[in-house]
Amino acid sequence: MKMTLFLKTLWLLLLIAIALIMIYPFVFAFIAGLFPKDDFTNIGSMLPIPKRVVTDWYVGLFEPAMLRPFFNTFFRTAWYTLAVTGMAFLVGYVLERLRFPGRSFFFFFIIVIQMVPGVLTLIPTYILMAKIPFLGGNDWLGTGGHGLINNPLVLYVLIGPANIVWIYLFRQSISALPRDFEEAASIDGSGFYRTLFTVILPIQLPIIATIALNTAIGTWNDWLNPFMYVNKLEYTTLTGYVGLLVSALSKFGDRNYPLIFAASTVATLPPLIIFLFMQKYIVQGFANAGIKG
Repeated sequence: MKMTLFLKTLWLLLLIAIALIMIYPFVFAFIAGLFPKDDFTNIGSMLPIPKRVVTDWYVGLFEPAMLRPFFNTFFRTAWYTLAVTGMAFLVGYVLERLRFPGRSFFFFFIIVIQMVPGVLTLIPTYILMAKIPFLGGNDWLGTGGHGLINNPLVLYVLIGPANIVWIYLFRQSISALPRDFEEAASIDGSGFYRTLFTVILPIQLPIIATIALNTAIGTWNDWLNPFMYVNKLEYTTLTGYVGLLVSALSKFGDRNYPLIFAASTVATLPPLIIFLFMQKYIVQGFANAGIKG
C-alpha cells in the first residue's frame, strides 16, 4: 500500500515537472512582454522579473492600427477551416463510397503528395503567386507586375498538400459506416446531397470537429505564408507580424524584444483557449478515425 502511494506521488511529481517545463516558455514570453525595451537587453536569469512593469506593448497591440492583423487572422482562419473541412468531407466521402475509374489512383496520388516535404514547394509556389496573369500589374503571360505578392487575396488561396491528410482521415472514418444509412435514406426518397448533409454529416460530427479544430489552430499559428507573401501591416496576420518583427532583429537600430514577446503571447492565446476547451473532441475524432479504419 505504501509502495503504491509512493509510486503515485512520484508519478504526480514527474507530471508536474513536465507541465512546468512545457508552460515555462509561455510564462517567460508573458513576463518579457512587461519589460521596458532598454531593460530587456540585460536579462540573464531563467525567470526575469522586471524592475519596472510596462504594459504599453500589450496595450499597443489592441490599438486601431493593429486591429487589422487580428481581423485578417480571424477571417483567414475561418475561411481555411470552412474550405479544408468541406473538402475533406466531400472528397473523403466520394473516395470511400463511390466507384469510378481512377479512384484508386487518385487516392494513391493523395498519399504521394502528402509525402512531399513542404519546403520543396516554397519557391515554386512563390513564383506561381507572383506570375498569375492579369493580377498585380501582370500581363497575360504573367510578367510585368507582382501578381498576388503583397495582395491580401494570397492568404486565401494557399490551400496546400499539407491539408490533404484530413481527406484520408475522413475516408478512414467513413469506411466503417454501414451503407444501410444511405440505403434507408434513398428508399425514403432522399437525394445524394440531402443524404450527405442530413444523414452522414450528423453521424460524422466527431471527426469533422477534429478536422475543423486542428485546421483552425494550424491556420491561426501559420506565420510562414503571411511572412513570405505579405510585408504590409494592413494585409498580414498577427503571426505574420511577429515574423516581420523577428526578421527586423537582423537589421541595425533598436531591437524591441518585449514587443515581440508581447505579440507572441497574444497570438498564442486564441489557439490555446480553443485547445483547452475542445481537446476532448480532438482526441475523440482521432480515436474514431483510428478504430474505424
